[in-house]
Amino acid sequence: MDKNSPEGLRKGALSPWLALANSLASNAPIAVTALYFVGLAGLVGGTLTLVVILAWLIYLAMTIVTYEWSKVIASAYSWAAIMKAGYNSSGISFFSAWTYLYDYVTASSGFGVLGLTSFAYLIFPQFTQEYPWFWIPVSLIIIGETTFLMYEGIRPTSKYNLITGLIEISFLIITSMVLIALNFHKLTLEPLSLSPINGNALLLLTSMIFGISTFGGTNGALGVAEETKDPKKNIPKALIMTLTLVGVAIILNSYAQEISYGVGKMFNYANLPDPGIIIYSSTLGIPIAIIYAALVFNSFNSSTIGFAVSGIRMIYGMARDGALPKIFYKVNKKGVPEVPTLLAGLLNAALVLSTGFLFGPLNAALFLITSSVVFTYLNHMLASIGLIKYHYKNRTFNLVKHLLIPMITVLALGAAIVTSLYPAPPPPFVYGVYISIAFIVVIIGLYFYIKKKNPHIANKFGDYSL
Repeated sequence: MDKNSPEGLRKGALSPWLALANSLASNAPIAVTALYFVGLAGLVGGTLTLVVILAWLIYLAMTIVTYEWSKVIASAYSWAAIMKAGYNSSGISFFSAWTYLYDYVTASSGFGVLGLTSFAYLIFPQFTQEYPWFWIPVSLIIIGETTFLMYEGIRPTSKYNLITGLIEISFLIITSMVLIALNFHKLTLEPLSLSPINGNALLLLTSMIFGISTFGGTNGALGVAEETKDPKKNIPKALIMTLTLVGVAIILNSYAQEISYGVGKMFNYANLPDPGIIIYSSTLGIPIAIIYAALVFNSFNSSTIGFAVSGIRMIYGMARDGALPKIFYKVNKKGVPEVPTLLAGLLNAALVLSTGFLFGPLNAALFLITSSVVFTYLNHMLASIGLIKYHYKNRTFNLVKHLLIPMITVLALGAAIVTSLYPAPPPPFVYGVYISIAFIVVIIGLYFYIKKKNPHIANKFGDYSL
């Protein structure tokens, strides 16, 4: 079908800021401070801020690679198209499409839906102890509400996510500066050093698998490239703007929370049910803590939408190439892929309920988040190597942008993958590794099946880009 067909996604529907909204929603910065800070503090204690800064620098290298690709590729299934352009391999493109789809689905259900219900369990412990099943209707309501919003169109959803996302960023920056000012006498460089963990560099390295994920989702604008005005100009802008805004807010807040609570007490911070709310209420007052909690709830909700939107576009792009039934390619009158949107809601419900019953909401959230991390990092590594190949082949090679930065990304993410798999994580997280391996086997089998039955579909997969 012609790329300007009115039957497809609505071209030019989003401005750079509205494209940025999908990245902000996916990352959910204020939710990150509520969930990821607890996990990181449990690993590295008072070195939390150093880990967050290093994670941001690594994600900056990853984003520069994505930035360079977004000047060349603009597609609903951007990651598949990136791999095809970099390797001229439909097999690698197929692998990337399915593994990124896995990432989008598990992030939407794990971080978005279950993250929200887990946060509710932490701040209302007495209520949830009395009604331990309460996470089920809450999860289903969230899934129904977010599916409805996505069905209504990309523009209204993006506008809402942009407004609330910028409110989150502003709240984090302003309150962080106030916390720092109120604790001016405690200012120290210790959170930027290894001294809180007695110089244990290996522990720092091990924590990076979780630390880098702090900025996950900030490349979410790629998923709405086809719907963005002048995407090869505006998506790169959106990527850099998002990482800058999110980086300032999260890094500043990590330091502010540390000096407020006490650098030497950060391992204890990890054992608190809701440390962010405790710090905000004790230092800035209960009304500010209530605003913080409300923004966290909304942030998880927005993340459910942000990741699902990217997953829906991935399904749409795959169906356009014939790798999925054509019914997944149909859009409604608002330019929304109809069946993929409904499927996203059903998949969220299935994953949330099945893993929630097995592990409980919090462990289910962590299980789903960690089960896809290796896929995310592996795809960024492949994109980095592909960028080197692409620009060398096309004689547009730049030593820093197309070799040095991609290699930094490959080495950093490679180390993170190794430390995440060895030694093997404890149950239930190790089960995520087994599922990932099984998923790879299924992808390979499916690709060769399609290649045998419909070689023309396999060969052209990943070719589409504006």
